[in-house]
Amino acid sequence: MMGGHHAISGTAAWMALAGSAPVLGHAAGLDLWDLSPEHVIAGAVVATGAALLPDIDHPGATVSRSGGGLTKALTRVVSRAAGHRGATHTLLAVAAFTALAMVVDGLDWQVQVPVLGEVEAGAALLVTLMCALGTRALKVVEGPLLPWVVGLGSGVLVGVIAPDTSFWLPAAVAVGALTHLAGDLLTTDGIPFPTWPLTVRPPKHLASPLWQRSGDIAVPLLGNAGSAREWLLCTVLTGFAATTVIVTVAGAPGMLAV
Repeated sequence: MMGGHHAISGTAAWMALAGSAPVLGHAAGLDLWDLSPEHVIAGAVVATGAALLPDIDHPGATVSRSGGGLTKALTRVVSRAAGHRGATHTLLAVAAFTALAMVVDGLDWQVQVPVLGEVEAGAALLVTLMCALGTRALKVVEGPLLPWVVGLGSGVLVGVIAPDTSFWLPAAVAVGALTHLAGDLLTTDGIPFPTWPLTVRPPKHLASPLWQRSGDIAVPLLGNAGSAREWLLCTVLTGFAATTVIVTVAGAPGMLAV
């Protein structure tokens, strides 16, 4: 699945799970965690960026291009060590991404920001990173610097309007990363066996596009990455994500006041 499609899938998945805003008289999300509108929107920002994290193993991916030489070097190292759609496209990697988010979120690092007051810097930093990745993937803004400016503004804003990040922020990282795996599972190449690093390979006579000789699994409903079916699915997801985000923001007077 293409980078921008991963990003919008992360947004849509988060809004479907955490949102509760009414659309056409019905709740558009499951409201699993009973979050405020501010937390729902902040989580959507994080899930959008987190949906790109597994592609840290691909030197040509959005993650690689987002942070200049540093991220390019990092993705090259990971790619050499794990290969594309390898270790970072596993449930173990999702757990690692989520655990890292919990650690960063748990840092007791307060920064005094003029006018805005005290901001939780660990959470703001994580939101900044995820927002920069998401805006670049969705081509909301262009250039090497502007996505980070937007990301920093979002990080500080979240620190003001949704300071309690103890639960929703790691959950948003998990949702985004899992959505990435689901998207790649639906393409021809698939993803590593769920129990990776313990990989179960099929006998030669049982190997198929669903359970490949390498042990990778796929449910290739979308075909190859970038297919017309993928574009159609992500067009629908974009409409859902945009509608639910707009309705949620409209229902959050505190956010509009900021």
